[in-house]
Amino acid sequence: MASSRAAKRPKVDPSSSSAPPPQRGDDDYVPGNIVEIELCNFMTYDHLTCRPGPRLNLVVGPNGSGKSSLVCAIALALAADPAILGRAASVAAFVKRGEDSGHVKISLRGNTPDHKLCITRKIDTNNKSEWQLDGTTVPKKEVIDLIKKFNIQVNNLTQFLPQDRVCEFAKLTPIQLLEETEKAVGDPNLPVQHRQLIDRSKDLKILQVAVKQKEKTLNNLKALNAELEKDVERVRQRDRLLKKAELMKKKLPWLKYDMKKKEYKEAQEKEKTEKKKMEEVAKIWEDSKGPVEELKKKKMSHTSNTKRINSHMAENMKRRQDITDKELQLKGQLRATLEDIEDLKRQERSRQQRILKAKEALSAAERELDDLQPYEAPKAEMADSTHGGNCTTDLRYK
Repeated sequence: MASSRAAKRPKVDPSSSSAPPPQRGDDDYVPGNIVEIELCNFMTYDHLTCRPGPRLNLVVGPNGSGKSSLVCAIALALAADPAILGRAASVAAFVKRGEDSGHVKISLRGNTPDHKLCITRKIDTNNKSEWQLDGTTVPKKEVIDLIKKFNIQVNNLTQFLPQDRVCEFAKLTPIQLLEETEKAVGDPNLPVQHRQLIDRSKDLKILQVAVKQKEKTLNNLKALNAELEKDVERVRQRDRLLKKAELMKKKLPWLKYDMKKKEYKEAQEKEKTEKKKMEEVAKIWEDSKGPVEELKKKKMSHTSNTKRINSHMAENMKRRQDITDKELQLKGQLRATLEDIEDLKRQERSRQQRILKAKEALSAAERELDDLQPYEAPKAEMADSTHGGNCTTDLRYK
């Protein structure tokens, strides 16, 4: 749908840039190009003056001939910090050994071929720098503003790449390379627009996530609404049923009245019918009352006879029970007497056995007594015991 399509990206108006891209002049130089470099007591150089061409310039030489020194001189003259060169942390290290001071002078092409801007940076071994612009001493900030005017970015590795920072350049991610390239192109609004584009992309993603969440919430609310509609319909049905129940409650007394009225009429009709039946039954009762009285009298006579017979039966049963109890008592006494007789018999048998055993023991003792030899007392010993008078012999025989 057309409404769901993303809005087109607005076109960038070329006239909105802060400055038009630089144009080459008749001398083939672009404003801000280096037209002359002068070194004095700088690293390996005593004095050097060179004039780069308007396009590609190559510095060729053997190792240690001063190629990197020339690059360092350009960077320091363009207000670069010594740390970005990867060689030394202070400008004092760039003064030629044995000298106290040196300087770097760079001439930049101005807006016309005849206009040149000379930037001079004097350094010494005390790590001090003095800045001059066209021979006049100026603060460093003024030099930095001039360099920014020509969009010279010494800290940008895509625009200025020292030998000792090649590894850092190789470590740049594609996104960082793109950002540094945009800065080096020359349009200062390009990085800003890129950053705005990134921010808006993030905002778009956030909005897309929010839209999805809102859609999910909307679906949940729709489902909840559908459930609530069912509840609402049930509530409405309940209200209708309550109203109907209330109406039924109002009709109920009338219905009860009609039912009771109908029952009352039916009861009246039934009462009349039953009354007629009762009259007929009463007449029959009066007719049969005489035989009933006679039967009652006969019943009373039979009842009295039955009571008298029952009392005789009860007395006979009682006497029979007494005789039975006495018989049981006598049987118990007889059983006890028989048991006593048996005990006496057992005692008698036991006594006879003891008498028999005593007789046998007496006979055995008599036989043993008969077998014993006659006893003769020792006369000599008796005489001694009689004269001594100190001991008494007690002789016992069994």
